[in-house]
Amino acid sequence: MAKVVVTGGAGFIGSHMVKMLLRSGYEVAVLDNFSTGDQLNLMYTKPTGDLEVPKGLTIYECDITTGHFPVIEFDYLIHLAAPVSVEESLSNPEKYFDGIVKGSKLVFQWAKSKGVKSIVAASTAAVYGEPTELPLQEDQEKLPISPYAEAKLEMEDVLSWFDGKVTNCTAIRFFNVFGEGQRDSGGYVSAVPIFLKQYESFSPITVTGDGLQTRDFVYVGDICRACFQAMLSETDEMQIFNAGTGQETSVLDLAEAFSGEIKFIEARNEPKRSVADITRIKTKLGWEPEVNVLAWIKQIK
Repeated sequence: MAKVVVTGGAGFIGSHMVKMLLRSGYEVAVLDNFSTGDQLNLMYTKPTGDLEVPKGLTIYECDITTGHFPVIEFDYLIHLAAPVSVEESLSNPEKYFDGIVKGSKLVFQWAKSKGVKSIVAASTAAVYGEPTELPLQEDQEKLPISPYAEAKLEMEDVLSWFDGKVTNCTAIRFFNVFGEGQRDSGGYVSAVPIFLKQYESFSPITVTGDGLQTRDFVYVGDICRACFQAMLSETDEMQIFNAGTGQETSVLDLAEAFSGEIKFIEARNEPKRSVADITRIKTKLGWEPEVNVLAWIKQIK
């Protein structure tokens, strides 16, 4: 049975990724420092009410920036571990360099020493900065405007060094991920869980500015499928993919999907529009997003 290491596997995206891999018959080892992730995200409830680690899963408390890794053998690496707050990165850029650039280099070196078949690493649409051309294409100019985005772009460069030394290296630029179990406070917080929390507490839904800013909201299950398909793909050179839907959704449309009172609050400094060109990932991996954010909201209400 093939084994996959998932760094950051106790987090929002990571825990969904782990469950997909287990369902697909893989053994999984999670490495997480639990700064934002929670081991409970990985447990299942027995009929007795007790919590248990699923069969085939091993969990290690591990800070990848130390370079101290468990003594295990594995076949694939899906690297999701990273600090994720753009705002925090502005006040503490060193943390983001260490957590994203230094930590990634160490974990890639470890994976290479184990002779893994592929590395898939999470990057971000934030590398494009303030977009001048839409939809965003992988090869267009990158103008990151935060230490978080700068570190992710540098991480892609680090990964490219391992191309040819590892069978397959892929960086996937996540757009605005949403889905079940997403936290609504601390670090990076998407509009979707914030609006959901406000809706469930019968509070006004707070929309920044005029709400006409757009984002490309992509479902966490679709993101995990993209990582899974990239993990198994075969290529002669490093791959970089956008993972979005190719559809713009305004923040106002998102708020209106929850229904109820909307309260407009002060605008913030952010890109006005963002949407992915997903031609490359559709062509190379045969991947298609399946879940629309507005339809998902109507389903869970």
